[in-house]
Amino acid sequence: MTSALEITITAPVASFRNPLYSGVQVTLPCPPPSTAAGLLAAAVGGWDRMPADTRIAMAFTAQGKGVDVETFHPLATAGKKPDPTPKDHEFLARTTLTLWVLDHLDLWERALRRPVWPLRLGRSQDLASARTSRITLYPGQGTQGHALLPAENSRSGMQLRMPHTISPDRSRIQWGTYRYAAQGSSARVDSEWCASDGQAVVPLAPVHPHAAAGARVELSHIWAKSPDTRSQPPQPGEALTTHLQATTRALDTLHTRIGALPATDARFWDRARLACLFHDAGKVPDGFQTMVGNPPPQQPWGRRHEVYSLAFVEHVLAHLPEDERTWIGLGVLTHHRPLTGGEGSIRNETRTLTSPKDFHDHFGPVDPASANALATWLAQAAKAPTPAEATPEELAEAGHRLLERILTHWDRGQSPDEEAGLTAVLLQGALTLADHVASAHGHLLTTHPLTSVDYPARLRARLKAKDADTYPHQERAHATTTHMVLRAPTGQGKTEAALLWATTHTHHTADETAGTPRLFYALPYLASINAMATRLRTDLGHDQVGVVHSRAASFYLSTATCDTTPTDPATAERQRASGAVAKANASRLFRELVRVTTPYQLLRGALGGTAHASTLIDTTNSTFVFDELHAYEPRRLGMILAMMGLWARLGGRIGVLSATLPDRLLDTIRAALGPDHTVELVEPDTDYTWPRRHRLHLREDHLTNPASTEDIKTSLRAGHSVAVIANNVADAWYLYDQLAPLARELHGDDAALLLHSRFKTGDRSRIEQAIRDRFGTRTTPRRPGLLVATQVVEVSLDVDFDVLHTSAAPLEALLQRFGRINRIGALDHPAPVIVHRPHYAPRGRSGPDFADKVYDAEPTRLGWDILTRHQGRELDERLFTAWLNEIYTSPWGDRWQDQADISREDFRDQFLSFDQPLNDTTQLSAAFDAMFDGVDGILAKDRQDYKDALQDTSPGEERGTGRLLASQYLIPLPHYARALGTWDHTLNVLIIDAEYASDRGLITIHPPGNAAGAYQPGVLL
Repeated sequence: MTSALEITITAPVASFRNPLYSGVQVTLPCPPPSTAAGLLAAAVGGWDRMPADTRIAMAFTAQGKGVDVETFHPLATAGKKPDPTPKDHEFLARTTLTLWVLDHLDLWERALRRPVWPLRLGRSQDLASARTSRITLYPGQGTQGHALLPAENSRSGMQLRMPHTISPDRSRIQWGTYRYAAQGSSARVDSEWCASDGQAVVPLAPVHPHAAAGARVELSHIWAKSPDTRSQPPQPGEALTTHLQATTRALDTLHTRIGALPATDARFWDRARLACLFHDAGKVPDGFQTMVGNPPPQQPWGRRHEVYSLAFVEHVLAHLPEDERTWIGLGVLTHHRPLTGGEGSIRNETRTLTSPKDFHDHFGPVDPASANALATWLAQAAKAPTPAEATPEELAEAGHRLLERILTHWDRGQSPDEEAGLTAVLLQGALTLADHVASAHGHLLTTHPLTSVDYPARLRARLKAKDADTYPHQERAHATTTHMVLRAPTGQGKTEAALLWATTHTHHTADETAGTPRLFYALPYLASINAMATRLRTDLGHDQVGVVHSRAASFYLSTATCDTTPTDPATAERQRASGAVAKANASRLFRELVRVTTPYQLLRGALGGTAHASTLIDTTNSTFVFDELHAYEPRRLGMILAMMGLWARLGGRIGVLSATLPDRLLDTIRAALGPDHTVELVEPDTDYTWPRRHRLHLREDHLTNPASTEDIKTSLRAGHSVAVIANNVADAWYLYDQLAPLARELHGDDAALLLHSRFKTGDRSRIEQAIRDRFGTRTTPRRPGLLVATQVVEVSLDVDFDVLHTSAAPLEALLQRFGRINRIGALDHPAPVIVHRPHYAPRGRSGPDFADKVYDAEPTRLGWDILTRHQGRELDERLFTAWLNEIYTSPWGDRWQDQADISREDFRDQFLSFDQPLNDTTQLSAAFDAMFDGVDGILAKDRQDYKDALQDTSPGEERGTGRLLASQYLIPLPHYARALGTWDHTLNVLIIDAEYASDRGLITIHPPGNAAGAYQPGVLL
């Protein structure tokens, strides 16, 4: 037993601002330990009167929660008047904070009886009162209750990342990972002490600022990183031991997220942790220290530190079996460079190291005292026996021995077997991910927003407030414990069903693996990705949903706010851009547990290597939702299906959503996942009355014919919102020119919009926002107007129109276009969807026909033939599956199946066998990007503005801010467009001589005199 002082602090209102949110004041559910420390410091009269060894245990309750509006008065530069900004501010009501201290009881009893300064809980205006009592604590386990516990002590409650110590100058903050159950938890937890009522009392880490400001850095004379002179304030060089500890902590967090890995050795995480601990030990040589400016001036070294790290693996971990050291060394050796292939590979870099003497001489002088001190520190951190002192020659012999063993075991980078190859990629991924997170001083979220906010309960409460309920197919999705294909009508809650299904699998996977699965929501187009991200951020929290695609930073910029409200617009834009870059970088570092992305970002995991292995390990034990999988042509679909098979093997769960999924694609998905995996088909009940939101009309006149445009004008004059979807950019331009003047005359200057894929990034973001503002499903009342677009609006764009005019296309594309019309069923009659026969012609002088030079003629004609049988009818969406089944069982469907199967098998054989998992993938990555990403170009007249945006900087801004601001000038182009411009090696961008208009996009490219080909807007999507 021991005595303790129990301190009970109450406040009617308190809030603890979560610093990760901007634009609103979101409160944490309990105070951070640093907040409790500040209250104690106020009681005793300042930090200098507070014992430096102060430790506390704590618990917290709040009986209510609310939101008010707080006026934020930002600081301004001299002579400038800031503008006050109102912000929503969350607060907690009737709060009680209980602290237990085990030392200096007399001091704290006196201080709390008569505090020197007022006690405040959270903000300076939130006063609190305190009372104390001496109690007896008993040894042994206790109940968690409302205690705040270190994360390693419990798996119950919400996981929080909060500060526990802040240095007096606020330049150093020490963070901890905790568990807290706001509603209380009955879990029994490991605790040194418990109160008489069974409450666990777990002392937290020291909270005095000296613990941060004066934290002892082991071997501070050995650096891992150069000083950062760009940061504010400038940061000194980072000690090697600090970086090794940070990388190991990041690996521990990664382990917490992923849990037990299927298809790998049970010792995987032990190997990965030791690889992280040793990965940069090879930075101890004098040459590396000089390279990072220790001492200055910095001088080049030209050696691979990860190779020298092997010396410490072999020397310090000599007690482990040889096979274990080989695996650990393999992770260390390949965390920056490929094992073989290319000039920069490890094999090429070490080809002259044929003996221990070569190894010793190659890495130059090494201070024996520093090397042995590091070896001792590593042994303590690894809980290994303290090694005997070694000379530099002995270390070189150990390093050379392990290097030779790895290169022999992985001869020419060839994997000994398939399991070893996959394990090697995952090991490389774990190490590189942890290293990147530690180097960026980032952190990985570990609390899943679907479960922490109880998404099912929140959804049902939201529906109940609207006098509605969940659909039966949503409930079935929630109850599905296998892979799932959901086929349901447009606008009938497929996204919500997917999230309910994902919530179930988040719980199940956590139970099976002790991890927290990531949720990847994959969509085909950037516009639909951005729309879905906005939607999920609203539902789950803006800081909880990441966006990962080639223009993610632009999305974050479009949604960013500037907290400091500077009066200079240019300064505000740079600050917003800097924040957007930071968020995009965090998402690229796998921060969020929910990410909206393209499948191509996820497919990169198959490439492996230092650039992509992290993606593969991050997708293990994860949940995947593929929205509108039919949108991919057979070759790309085959790749996605092959990857689905690997994800299922690695503990993943696959969900596919569609209103128009043919049975043949369902069968293909089942074949891709294999006989060991069940795929449940979830649909509305057989007696469900499918909505009839559309009436079908066919027109022989092409969409651009005068008769067609006159029909559209009639709809505009009737006050309708009209969507006109063309198959190519040239037709979209023509229609926009014909129709926009009337729409503006009738309904205002902002009533006509044009969207296709060849706009500058900045212009496209502006246009998409204008579309959402005018035609979004949540816009009331409905507004008349015109949108002329190409295929970019087909998938998951949450808009709603009264009338559709579209050129005929393959049936899946047409049905998606129908889904943008009368989407929420607000009209009292079926809305007209008018399909116009396309032109059929070859793309060039000869060759097969294409519909409007874009779509394959055969499936387009098959779809047209089906539509002719339903001319003038109201469309029951249940028909759509039968229509698609008819097309996919045709000879064309047989060829589609063959193409998808061949692509799946080729991708599996070439990329997913992991025969040479650690080889150079630079060329594969370039080919992959060429297949999916195209190339970005800028107008010649924008070159100077692009350069200025790229090169201008402001103090303290994120690296890449200039590149983001410059990206607003980029225009996405297909890869063949490289021949239509000139590559600027200084700016690393394609320069095109072209005509462009902000409301029309790219019009004409004038290629260089010796270039073949030209820009063809009639062919490009």
